Amino acid sequence: MDDIEFMVAETFRHFRENYQTEMPEVPSAEEALKNESEENDMIPKGPGIIYHLQKSTSLFVVRTFVSQNLQDDYDQILEYPENYPSLRLLETGAHSLSDKLRYFPLDHQVQAEIIHDQISNRRFPVHEEMMCNLSDPGFSWWLSKKEHGFQLSFTLSVNGDGEPVKLGPIGDQQLAMRNFQLLGLLLNEAGLNLNVENESNRVQFNDGEEFLLEEIKDLFEFGVVGEGLENLFKLLARRIKDHSQLETLWFYLQEVAAMRRFWIQIQYNLVET
Repeated sequence: MDDIEFMVAETFRHFRENYQTEMPEVPSAEEALKNESEENDMIPKGPGIIYHLQKSTSLFVVRTFVSQNLQDDYDQILEYPENYPSLRLLETGAHSLSDKLRYFPLDHQVQAEIIHDQISNRRFPVHEEMMCNLSDPGFSWWLSKKEHGFQLSFTLSVNGDGEPVKLGPIGDQQLAMRNFQLLGLLLNEAGLNLNVENESNRVQFNDGEEFLLEEIKDLFEFGVVGEGLENLFKLLARRIKDHSQLETLWFYLQEVAAMRRFWIQIQYNLVET
């Protein structure tokens, strides 16, 4: 059981022990329709991913749909699921469509497109750790905390010391290594210390400002682009004349953070399913 599964299990246990003392009342059909309408009104109207998670004993697949307007597209898909065959909502009948269909809001449509390209229709093992070996290193990135920084590994077999955090398939390895090297160069050019070491299947971030290491680590671990990281890029924009590489790096980190947040949501869904 990884950290997310443990956290969700403990939350459910706490809820059952402290709050769920009586069986909930079953709503009438009229109340159910009203509740469903109210829930749909709460869906944001911005961009995001609409998806259907299919899970078997050993594998799962995420069927995704890129949306410019989550609320409108969600309603359309529920009403006409046959028009969206890629989501596979009717494979086990038309009942409980609202239970199958999920959504995830994002800041920009391009983030939804990247997530769609990265994971849609791919088969992922439920217990990846049990299948990783030299011939099949797995699909996830892994984060290991170290004394003076942290390490990102692109395979489980080369992980560092300490308990690793499974991040999921949050990006292309070669693209990541180029952008991480660029991050180190731009920080050093601006007079900020951070050592970024690219190796064959891992990247190490160390010997830098503590606040900087924490901000970057939180981006990978939690998908959070914090105020400190935003202020850092504002500082870089003032100190570096050529903004083209800086903008490319900023958008890349935003995309990685969005992918990580989405994968955290998928891990919650897997526990619930």
